[in-house]
Amino acid sequence: MKLVQAGRLEEAIDFFSKAVEIDPSHGASYHNRGETYLLLDRIIEGHTDLQKAKDLQSGRLRHKKTQAPTTKISVNDIDNLYDTVFPEDTGDTDDDPLEFDDSFYDYVFSDDAIETEEAWDGLTQTNTENSAFPAILEFPNGNRQEVTGAILFKPTNNDISLLRNDGYVERVIPLEQLECIRMAGIPPEIAKNNNSECHIEIIETIGGNVYHEAIHPNQNLDNILLGFSTKEQTRFIYSLIPTKNIRKRCQQRFLGDILLEKRFISNNMLKRALDEHQQTKSMKLGKIIAQQSHVLYSTIEDELEKAKQDNIKGLKIGEILLSAGLVNEQQILDALETQENMQNMKIGQFLIENGIIQEKEVYIALAEKFRIPFVDLRKEKVSKKILTRLPRNLVLKNEILPISLDNGTLKIATLHPDAPLLSETILTEGDCKDVQFVLTQPTHLRNIISLLYKKIGVGR
Repeated sequence: MKLVQAGRLEEAIDFFSKAVEIDPSHGASYHNRGETYLLLDRIIEGHTDLQKAKDLQSGRLRHKKTQAPTTKISVNDIDNLYDTVFPEDTGDTDDDPLEFDDSFYDYVFSDDAIETEEAWDGLTQTNTENSAFPAILEFPNGNRQEVTGAILFKPTNNDISLLRNDGYVERVIPLEQLECIRMAGIPPEIAKNNNSECHIEIIETIGGNVYHEAIHPNQNLDNILLGFSTKEQTRFIYSLIPTKNIRKRCQQRFLGDILLEKRFISNNMLKRALDEHQQTKSMKLGKIIAQQSHVLYSTIEDELEKAKQDNIKGLKIGEILLSAGLVNEQQILDALETQENMQNMKIGQFLIENGIIQEKEVYIALAEKFRIPFVDLRKEKVSKKILTRLPRNLVLKNEILPISLDNGTLKIATLHPDAPLLSETILTEGDCKDVQFVLTQPTHLRNIISLLYKKIGVGR
């Protein structure tokens, strides 16, 4: 309760939950947790706990002191549950307790607060076009609202309708006002199988929220990204994120895995490349200086060992070699720059520079990882009018190229997977309704930009 008073509601819920685990028959623990859930606008969980507290206080959930023989009932082995439990030919009322050992009933009578409320409705729901499903709405400001009934794409394809308990629409919310919608069910026409084709993606929204969801590669909706929750044992398995609110997305797997999947590289070759890449990133400054300055590495090692024996402290490697006259200051600066570049070198760049795979193959894999379409600029036809859509300085600074305009959507070629961060700037400067980024080969893009914008000076 002190945590509640201090406004630390999530921590308070953790303690109330521990109290429930210690004594499941203690009604006050359920009551306090329920009130705290309501403060967080977690309506379903809150009302579930409050109802459990009432039941405990009224004695309806208390166990009897004397236990009679238990009759086990499995719903899979009987035709009619009511006739089996209450047969008509019994003269006396049978008060023996029943035990439902079927997994279906284990689910229905689960103590998981968020799934207990209206569990029966969720299990028996018919998936028709106008079906309403329990949902959790997540807003850009961090607020969450739990609703017992929501209908997607009603009254328009860009809305969601929230229903009252009596079935009437209580509120309509435009999809773009939501960061994420978590639902217990979805219309059958947009359903996808949660199978091995899904990959975990990191999705960052315009509101700054980050989601980790399992995303199916084949999407059939323009305004919603459909995925599956990565949380275990949740009733709200479907995750729907409005595409307008997605800032960037990225598959949570290594580039090498995608290269292997597309058969651009063999497993043995990738393993050797990764080992060499790691050795390159960890190369010592002394070795870099030896290679670039044409000085024997053994000579550098001898000089460093001499400084160590002379107990010279506080000097860096470059300063020691400079003092010994083995290199000049510019050679040290060049070696430091090389070392920094090597430490920051990504595996894709390493594979290209060492001729292991082609530049195009790396960027096709990067496009897959960052969920951006890949285009070959040699096959694109770009009008001069489109080229002047963005200011020259913006194009040169960010290495981007406008290539088409379709229904107000400006398509931008880029070599940077994180280019979607430029969306707001391009929307303003390009005078367009939307922006679509496509990934392309850096060599081709830079050559075209240099040819069109630097030499000829197309643009503002």
